[in-house]
Amino acid sequence: MDASGDVLTDGGGGGTSPDAGPDGCRGAEVCGNGLDDDCDGSVDEGCGCEIGATQRCYDGPPARAGVGACRRGEQACVSGGGEFGAWGACEGSTPPGEELCEGTADEDCDGVIDEGCGCTPGDVRPCYTAAAETEGVGTCVGGTQECVAMGGTADWGRCTGEVTPRPELCDGLDYDCDGVANTGCECVVGTVRGCYTGPVGTVGVGICREGAQTCEPGPGGVGAMWGACLGEVLPEADRCDGIDYTCTGVPGAGCACILGTSRPCYGGPPATRGVGLCRDGTNTCVAGAGGAEWSGSCDGERLPVTEVCDNAADDDCDGAVDEGCGGTITCPGDTTVPAGQSVTLTAVGVGIASYSWSIVSAPAGGASTARWSPSPPNTATVSFTPTIVGDYVIEVRGTDAAGRVVTCRFTVRALPHGLRVELSWNGTGDVDLHMHNPTTQPWFRAPEDCYYANRTPAWGAVLDFDNTSANGPENIRMDSPALNVDYTIAVHNYARAAGRVATVNVFCGSTTSTIPTQTFTSRALAGTSAGNCTNNDFWTVARVRFTSASTCTITPINTYRTSSSACSSF
Repeated sequence: MDASGDVLTDGGGGGTSPDAGPDGCRGAEVCGNGLDDDCDGSVDEGCGCEIGATQRCYDGPPARAGVGACRRGEQACVSGGGEFGAWGACEGSTPPGEELCEGTADEDCDGVIDEGCGCTPGDVRPCYTAAAETEGVGTCVGGTQECVAMGGTADWGRCTGEVTPRPELCDGLDYDCDGVANTGCECVVGTVRGCYTGPVGTVGVGICREGAQTCEPGPGGVGAMWGACLGEVLPEADRCDGIDYTCTGVPGAGCACILGTSRPCYGGPPATRGVGLCRDGTNTCVAGAGGAEWSGSCDGERLPVTEVCDNAADDDCDGAVDEGCGGTITCPGDTTVPAGQSVTLTAVGVGIASYSWSIVSAPAGGASTARWSPSPPNTATVSFTPTIVGDYVIEVRGTDAAGRVVTCRFTVRALPHGLRVELSWNGTGDVDLHMHNPTTQPWFRAPEDCYYANRTPAWGAVLDFDNTSANGPENIRMDSPALNVDYTIAVHNYARAAGRVATVNVFCGSTTSTIPTQTFTSRALAGTSAGNCTNNDFWTVARVRFTSASTCTITPINTYRTSSSACSSF
């Protein structure tokens, strides 16, 4: 590097190679170094170049380039009449001159200031042989030179103790003294940063994790570069064991099942499944040729057998107990009803003295939230109101005069309509469902926010339940949502729900399907306080907009903040 901070291709001014003569002159030109190697006054003559290119150059003695006051100029590649161009004249370079004895500069560029100039032996003065503007910048400092007697005369000796510009070492210091530390460095040696070379969107999902890179010195300690990414965990093929190896957010993606899990199975006629004594068995997920598959056996199932009289059991699983042995009962047929609306049900009994209705199975949370009239339901005709979308299997028990019990079963399917949002969670705690009308007022306010303290706002939303203990559900419905406006859904960890994971099902528009339009799952909820405006998690789930009475768009939001923040802003 010369005193102006320019890196010289031949190792820097003042140096000579073993085959160089005085002042660094050689017998032939060396192409590409910007020096007049053969000391004929021309730089890189005879060397081809690309027309229009430029390079730094010096047309004085090579050993003097960048020393003292000697500075490089610039030359351009011009037409040479052939396939390639030729380097033109070196413009703006400064050749060696005579020492001026002014005490500050090395005009003849031999590395010594004011040699040959008279002085008093023992005198000491400051000196600096590089470009004046670099002194005192970065690591560059001036030195001193002493007047010494040499052969009966006195002259200034070499400048000692000075530090002149050199290549950057990328350790946070300014070695080239341009006022900017680490010029041209990719990084600062010793610093560490996170790194990840896997597909975008997979880091932090499943098993995938960041690694770390350390900034390392370049060759010879000059420059710096980031080293290898160590410790990162990248996606791999799924092993079907419930862990997300593919880092897609879906454990077991592409697997038929998750090893070790089980599912219900039944080999009898579909109409008898779960009726009377008939019960499901269990399939288990086992290792197979494809990685994972369901076992072929259905362990523990109970299938229909011939009816046994007077055992008060439905042995043949036809929905009737001891049929042919006494009284008979006929259930209503399977029916559908909009969720949240009541339906009248009538059982027809012959020789039946008393009735009892019960829910055998229901959507998650549905059995505990459905309503009967009369309550308890103990007449031949009852009113039933399902609140959660899905299938309710209902059993009617009839007791005849001899005390024999006969039963039958049927299904009530509760269908969505308008906008319905259902919340559940995986354990104890009080988690609250919120729906905000199309304004930007803060949450936890009436009438904008439909939640436990404002269950029936005037704009049409209705919160059916405020579940304060465990699992849910809570349900908000709008039978006739306004078109082309946004309704925003949120979930709040009101109390005792740290670590719970919430699930939100959104139904919009359809009146025929029990499958949610979209389902959202939260992270593990945080916060150990209790109440509305606290540090507990407030999860803004999604925004719903109806474009017609039966179609909507759902825009995921999926952001988390404290409920104290939600109390003060939308």
